[in-house]
Amino acid sequence: MTTQSTVHPDSLVQPSGEAATPELRRRLRNAVETGKTRLTEWKGGFEEGVRERPIQSILIAAAVGAAIGLLVGRRSH
Repeated sequence: MTTQSTVHPDSLVQPSGEAATPELRRRLRNAVETGKTRLTEWKGGFEEGVRERPIQSILIAAAVGAAIGLLVGRRSH
């Protein structure tokens, strides 16, 4: 399941209440595109690592789940 969020630079308002400048819109678009590219690269590397070492990946996921369970269990008492 994937979700997408779209940022509409034209609807940005600066703290002063004025509309975002064209320079700010350009920088925001560039930052969003860079982020999407980096996320896609990271996701591909992550998937490749899981395929290469499935048992290690399962053990890591189980350990992280156990740690989270312990932390949440302690907070509820």
